[in-house]
Formats: sequence, C-alpha cells, structure tokens
Amino acid sequence: MMVSLWAFHASVLQAQSPSGEPNLSSTLDDLARMSDTDKNLLLSTVGAETGGGFTWAKIVAWLLFGGIGFVAFMYGKSNRFFKPLIIGLVLMVYPYFISHTFWLYAIGIGLCVALYFWRD
Repeated sequence: MMVSLWAFHASVLQAQSPSGEPNLSSTLDDLARMSDTDKNLLLSTVGAETGGGFTWAKIVAWLLFGGIGFVAFMYGKSNRFFKPLIIGLVLMVYPYFISHTFWLYAIGIGLCVALYFWRD
C-alpha cells in the first residue's frame, strides 16, 4: 500500500513535459492503477474527505440538529415568526452539505445559539 503511494508521488514528480510542466495523462494513468485504499490515503494526505463515511457522530448530529430545526421551523411557521422559521430550515438542510464531523457540530451549535438569542 505505501509502496504504490510513494510510486505515485514519484511518478507525479518525474512525469514532466520538456517545458517542465507535469504530464497530466501519465499521472492520471498512475492514479487509475492505484487501489481504492491508496487513493483514500492519498486524498486524506491533502485534506480531502474520503467517502461518505456514516459514523455514529454524524448520524446523531443529523438527528439532533434536524429535530431542533424541525421544531423551530414549525414554531416559526405557526406563529409567523421569520427568524425561527429560517434558522430552523437551515438547521434541517445544512447537514446535507457538510461532511466533516467537527464542522457539522460547530455549525449546528452556532445555529442553535443564534436561534436562542434571535428569537422573536
């Protein structure tokens, strides 16, 4: 596994055109030959999220902040309060766009604090 990752890094450095720019086609060929494990390892070294990764922490955050958002949305809708309605809608939707667990909780807690202080 590590050998092919180092080979990929070496091929990126060596695959250069005469002008000194990397040769993209040979680098992509090397990437296509890598195993999924090596691709995930390579992506994680540059900070990219690999795979969907259902973890209990993410599932709990989705349920917790989605439930709070639903209650806030219904409260704002029934009482015609704009701020809880919008914050509740954002609480229900934002987990679909955030993949990192830390940011999932940080944004959710921030929105809940905003919901508490900006209520009508």
